[in-house]
Amino acid sequence: MRLMVFSDIHGNLEALQSVVKDAAKHNVHRSICLGDLVGYGPFPNECVELVRSLKNCRCLAGNHDVAALWETSPYGMSSSAKEAILWTMEQLSDENKKYLAELPDRLDLFNMTFVHANPYNPRGWRYVMDQKYALRSFSATRCRYLFIGHSHRPLLITRKHFFSIDLQTVSGPREIRVKDKKRRIINCGSVGQPRDKDPRSCYLIFDTRKQVLEFYRVPYDAEKTAQAIRSAHLPSALSRRLLKGI
Repeated sequence: MRLMVFSDIHGNLEALQSVVKDAAKHNVHRSICLGDLVGYGPFPNECVELVRSLKNCRCLAGNHDVAALWETSPYGMSSSAKEAILWTMEQLSDENKKYLAELPDRLDLFNMTFVHANPYNPRGWRYVMDQKYALRSFSATRCRYLFIGHSHRPLLITRKHFFSIDLQTVSGPREIRVKDKKRRIINCGSVGQPRDKDPRSCYLIFDTRKQVLEFYRVPYDAEKTAQAIRSAHLPSALSRRLLKGI
């Protein structure tokens, strides 16, 4: 099976369309979205509807998704994130709100666990960016592979090491073989708001038969999205950071 894993779309329709188009060229059988379809970006309804339309796709809840439903308070977020969520609440259709409200927090499939932030406290929204939270995450599942998003940075994590997945100097996908028996936490990066100083969208495909991870970066018209953010009178910082990948 060739499984597409993607996350953190954040209302960025241009980026999502580009990723979906790119993935269609790579013989994907199933896909899993790790959440945060909305927040920050100017096209929340369109992004939810595109994800809903994908065949053989399952989706999980992210922190911005539940904040847009008032299931958690947006007032604990940064100022720009809060403003974007309050705006998003007014934009979302009832049908899309219902879809977001029904998203699960965690999915266990074969020898894989999928979650937006971490598996030990999915709605605590802790970032798995150091050894402490990595070890807690490993302890919360027996699965060999744990796929996460949330930090907007593609990473490969073992019990002892953190590896950033840098594709700026790579032509084509970055392929990583995982045939040994080590357990791994795999962050698929962000479709709509990368924060590793590479503004291109990021997603991955896991070839379960070959045991190969394929990380992809996809260019899109970030300036078009930035202009739409400005036109919606969302915080200007949200448009600037898209162009820099921060």
